[in-house]
Order: sequence, then C-alpha cells, then structure tokens
Amino acid sequence: MDIAVAKLLKALFHRFLPASLYGGPTAFPLLSRIDRELAECQRAADAAAILGRAKPELRDLLRRRFPSPLAEALALKILNLLLARYHFQARSASLRSRPFGLVVDPSNMCWLACPGCVHSSRSEASQWFDWPKATLSEDRFSALLQRYGPHAIEVYFYNYGEPLLNLNTPNLIRLAKTYLLRTAFSTSLSVQRFDAEAYVASGIDFIGLSIDGVTQPTYQRFRRNGNLELVFANLRKLVEARRAARQRYPILSWNFLAFEHNAHEIPAAAKMARQLGIDMFRLMTPFDVAWDDPEIRVAAVPARVECFDPVPLARSSTNWNPFPQSVDSGAILRAFESPWNQPATDDAPPSAGHTCHWLYKNIVMDAAGRIMPCCGAPGPDTDLVFGAFDGTDADPFNTERHRQVRAWFAGGPLPAGNPPYCTHCEWDQTAVNIGAAQIRDYFLAADGALFDHRSLHMLSDW
Repeated sequence: MDIAVAKLLKALFHRFLPASLYGGPTAFPLLSRIDRELAECQRAADAAAILGRAKPELRDLLRRRFPSPLAEALALKILNLLLARYHFQARSASLRSRPFGLVVDPSNMCWLACPGCVHSSRSEASQWFDWPKATLSEDRFSALLQRYGPHAIEVYFYNYGEPLLNLNTPNLIRLAKTYLLRTAFSTSLSVQRFDAEAYVASGIDFIGLSIDGVTQPTYQRFRRNGNLELVFANLRKLVEARRAARQRYPILSWNFLAFEHNAHEIPAAAKMARQLGIDMFRLMTPFDVAWDDPEIRVAAVPARVECFDPVPLARSSTNWNPFPQSVDSGAILRAFESPWNQPATDDAPPSAGHTCHWLYKNIVMDAAGRIMPCCGAPGPDTDLVFGAFDGTDADPFNTERHRQVRAWFAGGPLPAGNPPYCTHCEWDQTAVNIGAAQIRDYFLAADGALFDHRSLHMLSDW
C-alpha cells in the first residue's frame, strides 16, 4: 500500500475512532495530571517549574510514537500551550510562554484596491492607515522562527499584503516547515509572476483563494484592479502543479465574500470551484466596508462551507512533517533544554475579567518587522505598533505596550501618556487567526490516536 494512502487511512481511523475508545494509550492521563497541578498555582514561576519537571516525562511519552527531535518539538508545543493558557486565565501582564500562532506578512504591498483595506484608493489618498511598502527578508523571518518556531504550531503568511508579491515566499514557507509548523495564507491570485510548482513544493498546507465573482464586471466591483482571467489561469496552474506532483496538499479553498452585487453569482462560483478541482467552497460574511464605499453592501446570505473532498483536513496528516531530513534539530533541541522565559516584571496573583485573546495567543509582524498586538491596521487614531523586531534578544511578545495593555485589561491603571488603541478597541477580542480550530487540526495531523478528544479539548478550548 502507498505510504501516503496508509497515513491517510490511519488519520481517518483515528479522527473518527480515538484510541481512548478502544483502550489504546493517549496523552490525556499525563496532560490531566499537569493540568491539575497548574490549577493550584498562584505564581507563574511555580507554573513554569511544574512544566519544567513534566518536560522529560512528556518527551518520553512522545518518544513511543515519534523519534527525536519530533518528540521534543511536540513536548515544547504542548507545554507552551498549557503555559499560555495559565497566563491567559491568570490575566498575567508578563508572559513566560511564547505565541503559539505567528501572523506574518511576506509583503506589505498589494496591487488590488479593495474597499475597506489599507490599499483602497480612499484609504491611501486620505492616509487613514500607516502601512509602508516593504518586503520581508528571509533573515528577519529566520530570526523570528529561531525565537518562536520551536514553541509555535502555525504561521499564517497573510494580513494586509499579497504574499505572492514576495518571490521568496515559498522559501519562507519551507523554512517554517523545518520547525514542524502548519502553514497557510490567503491570496487573490491576481499576479503576473506566479510559480505554482514552487508553492506546491514548499509544503504549504492551506491556501485561501479570494475570488468574489465569476465574471469580470462583478468581480472587480470589490476586487479593484483585479484581473479575473489571470486569477483563473493561475488557479489552473496551481491545481495542475499539485496533480503533477501527486501531492494531496495544499488544501485549496475558494473564499467568496458575499455582497449584494455578487450574490447572484454564488451558485456558479460553487459549481466552478468543484469543476476546477478546488477542495472546498467557503461562502463568507465580509466586514462592513460602507465607511469606505457606501455602494458596497454586505448581502444577507448565511455563511456556509461546501467540501468537495469529503475529508480535506484529515489528509493534512500526510503533510505534518513533509521534509523529515530538513527539520531543524539543533534549534528544537536547544529550545527543549532551555528554561522558560524570565518575565519582564514580577509575578502577580491571578486576576479575572475580560481580556483580549490576541495578547496571549498570536503575534503579528508586518513585512517591515513592525510588531502589532492583533491583525488591526495602524493609523493616526489606532496606536497599534508595539515595537519592531530586528532579530535581537528583545522579546517582541513582551514589549512595554503588551505588558501595559494586559495589565489594563486585568484591572490595572490606564497607561500614562498616549495609551494604546487596545484600551478603547471595539473589535472582536475573542477570535484570533490561529486559535482552537488550528490547535485541534495540528495535533490530529500529528497523531490522531495519541491526542484524543479529551487532550484536544484541554489544549485548545480556552
């Protein structure tokens, strides 16, 4: 039997019949014991000590299924999630944990000018946003991975730029894979230079294809400057490159934003997605962009997902470690032997109340290296640049701004001077780009038997 097919069948079996149901070993007993010990902690230093003592035991458990350094990498990622959850529940201002999700723009540029975006014509003319043109260097991204890669689970290569405009993006994806990271991005595909073979070979797990129409007049109402003929040509190249490589990844999703002007083309788009060999069609509810263009109005159409491949996510198990010989063993093992971060300030007792999930789960970096607390765009009235990452020893997830805002959410004083925008933010503060669903998919892909539903619930649902 083909190895890839065998892995797929195993993933399917364990996805629907976890090991716990037939008496097989799972990670849950050890994780639940660690969880009970963490629940009694009053100080982050004690939590870090508990996880430090559990590290070799968890590694030994994982070595029954994984060789080194995969066992060490999974142990780090699991323990980091547990420590991040501790900090989140305690509303800590300074964190010993690392972000488990990295949101990174390979390019700050985009040729399109969609309403509501930093690149729209009105946005740029009115200077509503502070969004400089920049291209992410491999050195800067490599330095970010050295700091956070061993502990993270995923990199999302997209925020406001078009990732395909950085011709080195396939290499950035391949680099992320050396840390056993899941990788994804969203693209318009409306670019002249597109190396479909390079993206298939990069190991990318998931690509969202932003296509909001099947005719040029309808499509360009929102995707300003977009060329639908070029989009479909690039899409066919991508599907063909995947087929020629006999790969099951990347998973391809046609993402259709439903507006009043394009709702009539939804059935045709779904039909075309199936015919072209796309794995799924996602009808999505967009943000209101009437403030930028009053003529673009959101349609009253329920969001839905149509999967043409019945198990597209289950097959991602074949891509969890696509390049075994390229895993960065040195970086992972060094991180495993290192103690947890020392906080920038002293521990404080746990507190309660609302807080922003972004501040504990994901870090955002644009192509210029600017660090932001969330996916929001900086502007004159949105102070969202918390620092800059240049590869030095400074921890960009524990900037002074990060600590101030976490403390404020926990009931601390309003930061003096010009407080960060977070203190009067009205956006959704619970949904992050890389969250519970991505955690579950990651560990199911790694080993759906070992990480049963109870283990996944503990790691992801917080």
